[in-house]
Order: sequence, then structure tokens, then C-alpha cells
Amino acid sequence: MQSWIKSALLFAALAAPALAQETFPSRPIHYVVASAPGGIADISARLLAPRLSQLLGQPVVVENRTTGGILATGEYVARASPDGYTLFSATPQVAIAQSLYKKATFNPRRELAPVALIGLIPNVLVVNPKTPATSVRELIELARAHPGKLNYSSTGAGTSVHLTAELLKYRAQVDIVHVPYRGAAAAMSALVAGDVDMLVDSLPPSLPHIRAGRARPLAVTTPERVPQLPEVPTMIEAGFPGFEVWGWSGVATTAGTPASTLAVLETEIRRALEDRETAARYERAGLTVHFLGAQAFGAFWDAEIEKFALAVKHSGATVE
Repeated sequence: MQSWIKSALLFAALAAPALAQETFPSRPIHYVVASAPGGIADISARLLAPRLSQLLGQPVVVENRTTGGILATGEYVARASPDGYTLFSATPQVAIAQSLYKKATFNPRRELAPVALIGLIPNVLVVNPKTPATSVRELIELARAHPGKLNYSSTGAGTSVHLTAELLKYRAQVDIVHVPYRGAAAAMSALVAGDVDMLVDSLPPSLPHIRAGRARPLAVTTPERVPQLPEVPTMIEAGFPGFEVWGWSGVATTAGTPASTLAVLETEIRRALEDRETAARYERAGLTVHFLGAQAFGAFWDAEIEKFALAVKHSGATVE
């Protein structure tokens, strides 16, 4: 055999393993959630993982990291190898973090790469039934007549629902006192008990209380009315143009991940969400499937940063 043929065969034999290693994915994918089981970040990841695993032909393993919150978990993903094998369940907190944390050493938007937006969750403004206001206009008039007398609960300072209420306060120029609670259940319990006057909350956990008459809905924060509450107007209809705030869930990974790998992930996530059963499971969990690819999700993320930065500025919320 001629020497050049032997050399070519030897090169091909040596190159074959390297080429195999470059095929994405060739091993399990780690899908990280920055919260305990049960929240939308966790639910979203666990609904997507099985179908994504089938499409990619590799296990997609969900892990909950409950220590350190959004920054610690996001930084863990950011420090991973930029190869697409570590995914992050992104929520509005990754946009809020840009302005909320004053001394953060980690920049989510710069150090994470958007892969895809999965879906959106409507928010709803509700009041205790004993509160005289039956519309947003009446609520604003009540707040202006009694500055500092009305109050509202939230799931905690710096959360998206807290900052949505702060956006309303800023836009309406009213003084309503913030009372933070630990989690959505406690915030809603305070409203139902009459300890607070109002609350902005995700629609899914609010619906049972609304339907039972324990909470009165005044408006949704979506650009159009939602099918679950067709009689409830939007904040835009209530006189606040452009007032649009969603809960949302997306997928990010380590910045620097090759474009070809991002394209594979984006394509297969889109295919997973096109599966009727997967989409139906999301709907049952309260999240409406709304796919955006990496580039569009990045633009959406940037807009969310700008929106919540305004709310953080005027609320005075900060975390050192």
C-alpha cells in the first residue's frame, strides 16, 4: 500500500473519534433550575425535559439548586463549559437581576446565551372584595384620596409581581404601601384575609380565589383579554397604554456556546413545543406556549431588562 494512502487512513482513524465528539449532543444534558420544586421555573423545565430528551436522543436531567438564588445558579451555568450541555431555566428574575443587585459580579445577559422562550403567564391585579374599588380607575382614585393608606402584598421584594405593582404606582403616581410576604400563597392569604387591599399575581394560582369570590379581579397585565377571564379588562383598556407585563419561562445556556449547538437546541425545543400533548401540559400548568428563537428571545430579554429597571428605580428596591 502506498505511503500516502496509509497516512490518509491513519488520519481518518484518528479524526473519527474527534468528529464523533463534536456531534451534539453525545452525552446527557444538565438542565438547572434556580428554585425549589413546584415553581414555574421548575415545572417548565420538567415538562420540557422528557420530550426534549426524546428529540435529542440523550437524557435531559433537571436539577434544582436552591442555594444562592438566581445569581448563584446563573453564575454556575455561566461558568460551565460553553458546549450546550448545561441549560438554565430562565424567568423574569434574570432580567430583574440586572438592576436589582448593585454589587453582583455576574451579569446574566452578558454571561448567559438565550436559547428559546418557551411561554408566557398572564398576571392579574386583584383586590379584596371589601375594597370599595371595582375598577382600576376607582382604585387609583381611592389611592389618591387616601395616600399611603392602601397597601398591597407581594411574593417578595424584587420579584416580578412586586415590580409590576410598582410600575402601576409609578404610572398612576399614587402612594400604595408594599407589604412583602414569603411566596405567592402567603401573599394571597393576606389579601383574602383582608390584611392587604390589593395584589398583582400570576393568573393560574389566582383563579380559584377569583372564582370563589375571595378576590376581585380588576385588570390583567396582558395586551389582550385572557380567555379565563374574558370580562376582565386589560391595564391598557384601563387607561395605561403599553402596560404589558408577563410571567415567562425560557431556556438559556453558557455564553460562548457555538452557534451550531444553539441552533440544534433551538430547533428541538421548537419541535418539543409543537407536540400537542406537551403544549397541553403547559396550558394545564398555566403557561401559554409562545416560542421565540434565540435571537428573538434575546431581544425580548433586553426589553424586559429595560422595563424592570424602570420599576426598580422608582420602587427603590435594591439588593446589595
